[in-house]
Amino acid sequence: MRQPHFSKLQLRFFASYLVVMLLVMICLVLFAYRSFSNFHSQILLGGYQAKVHLLEDAHEQLVSSVLSIAGQMTNNDITPVHFKDDPVKASRISGKLASYRAVQGSFDEIFVHFTGDEYVYSSTSFFLLDRFVTQALLMEDTDEQTLREALENTTHLTILPLQHMEGYAVRSDSGVHSKAVYLVPLSYPGGARVGTVMYLVDESVYQKWFSQFGLDSADAGVFHRDRLIAGQDRSGLSLESVMAGGEDTVHMKGERYHIMREKGSSSLGSVALISGAELRIALSASVSALVLVASFAAALSVLLITRFVQSRMKGIKLVQSMLGDHVRSGDELIEIRDGVQRLIDENASMTVRLEDMVQAQRSDFVRRFLLGHFADEDAFLQMAEAVSVNVDLRHFMVAVIAKAEESSYELTPEKIDRLFDEQVSGASLMTVSTEKHLVLVAFANEEHVLREFMQSKFAGLKACCTSITMAVSACHDVATHWKEGQRAYLEADSAFEMRFIRGNTAPIFFADHGSVSHESDHRQAVEHLRQALKKGDEARTEDALREVSHAMHDTRASLFAFRCMYSEIITMLGNEGSARGVREEELYDLFRLSRCLSVDELDGILSGVCRKIMDRRTNPEAPEVPEPVRKAWDLIHRRFSEPGLTVSGIAEEAGMSDSKLSVEFKKYYHETPMECITYARMHRAKRLLRTTDMPVKDIATECGYYDISAFNRRFKTHCGCTPLQYRQGKEESEA
Repeated sequence: MRQPHFSKLQLRFFASYLVVMLLVMICLVLFAYRSFSNFHSQILLGGYQAKVHLLEDAHEQLVSSVLSIAGQMTNNDITPVHFKDDPVKASRISGKLASYRAVQGSFDEIFVHFTGDEYVYSSTSFFLLDRFVTQALLMEDTDEQTLREALENTTHLTILPLQHMEGYAVRSDSGVHSKAVYLVPLSYPGGARVGTVMYLVDESVYQKWFSQFGLDSADAGVFHRDRLIAGQDRSGLSLESVMAGGEDTVHMKGERYHIMREKGSSSLGSVALISGAELRIALSASVSALVLVASFAAALSVLLITRFVQSRMKGIKLVQSMLGDHVRSGDELIEIRDGVQRLIDENASMTVRLEDMVQAQRSDFVRRFLLGHFADEDAFLQMAEAVSVNVDLRHFMVAVIAKAEESSYELTPEKIDRLFDEQVSGASLMTVSTEKHLVLVAFANEEHVLREFMQSKFAGLKACCTSITMAVSACHDVATHWKEGQRAYLEADSAFEMRFIRGNTAPIFFADHGSVSHESDHRQAVEHLRQALKKGDEARTEDALREVSHAMHDTRASLFAFRCMYSEIITMLGNEGSARGVREEELYDLFRLSRCLSVDELDGILSGVCRKIMDRRTNPEAPEVPEPVRKAWDLIHRRFSEPGLTVSGIAEEAGMSDSKLSVEFKKYYHETPMECITYARMHRAKRLLRTTDMPVKDIATECGYYDISAFNRRFKTHCGCTPLQYRQGKEESEA
């Protein structure tokens, strides 16, 4: 037999594994670099955003000072005065303006012009208005008329962009400076405008802010109503277009710029542009450190991979020796892979066969236990141990589980067997009958543990399939009744028959519903109803209906006994209806089992049929009810508890218009569709108030009302008392 070339195989394995791991390492390093760069860039941009915010705060504080000083002027006797009438007071006004400028420190000059006066009062001196306009403030792109109108008509804060101005007012050596002009209306408290205050702010104030907040190397500017007040343009980008646009970045000359904006109050704003080159410079040191760490990690990874590959070669050699003759010439790795896959497939097939065998044994154990086929207790214990069911416990219960046939949920013993835990042991099987019920046997030391187990697992199954129904036997003792599995199954099956009475909202425990009520209870109630209908007494009919409803609701009989009960009711109503001219098919069709799904529905239908019989008694010559009207009546009594039920929806399903349905319904049933809906809801509410402890809010929801106040008003109108008063009255009468 040819010996495999281990050295060649080892080299191929090492090379392929090393290449894959290096590629993974490179991808991780690139991902870490990108993530780190983005994260650090966001931190740097966040810092720049904070600087722009400080710039905006400084701008807003300056504007606040402008407005504050204008407000203080009216409280410090700076009032309208004509210079030629009172030159002394005018001179005092100039002195106060000088003190305001000195305190604030940001203004080059403060001027006041009173409306209608030909003089301008300055913080350094005062001039004629004509001279002030034509000589002192010659503003670029601003003619004399524009400035005059601004001084005479401004009604709010106006900030003119930086302009070139020259003259005495500038007071500079060069004679030319850029200034920002702030115009503020001067008004008395109460709103009477008397003039205009104008402030000059030199561009050096804004440059100082740029430097102070770390924006001296960036494009930055301050704005008012999207017009540039002051700024520094280093990249050649238009700050006005940047501020007006909505982009976060902009490209120019192959460079990317990040835009930081801040919007303040009074239509103010600030912006700064940060270039990608500036960010890269800030990131360079951190990126270098990251690359160094990544290089060290890569070298360490290569060393670890080498040791890992060498240690795994022993396993490869062992696999080759196990495969033996299966290894032939060719690619050894492919041959090893195929051989290992064969072993895996064989193991999986064996596992499936073992699982099927175990499940079959567990099902057989349940079947033999329920049929009582164990010869003695030893045989019972041995088979339980073989299928891993712990029966060395004190109690057991049997449960029958079923679901609706149309449900897509698959109910299997495998799913049920996974529900057992440390406290409860057991097994299940699927019956071969047409109903395809699943039978479950559970063992535990405490009865309450078994009961809680059934309740919790039923809730879990109910979440997967709403039609799940579970019936549970009484609790039996394992030590003395291990042969009574068949009896426990019959108890569970008997409890399962009660599903039409008890519903499937909770497990049906045989111990809770095992007793049977006396037949005379319901027969007496049916007889009372027959007599009331025969006499045509509405009050007695209502009392008899309550008595029948109470008998049906409180019965603890089996499904067979329950069917006998409502069969007697159907027979009695058929006889009474025939005597009053009500068609037999109308009554029988309403009481078919396939359409009567609960006691509540049977109760509502019974009430409606009795009312029809009473109506025929008072009007024996009434014509036959048309099919659409009967369909509307049927829809109301089947769906009255739906909050969204409307007359329009009923009319549409019945194939009639709203108005025609109302007229026809009133003609044959002596009430409107809405009155019929209300009657059905109130009848249901009175029954729930009388027979249950449900809160009034829940009863309102059950009867089709989400608004508890609307339900209370409707109930009081219909019954003459509130729901709570009705319930208390019933309790007192029963006492």
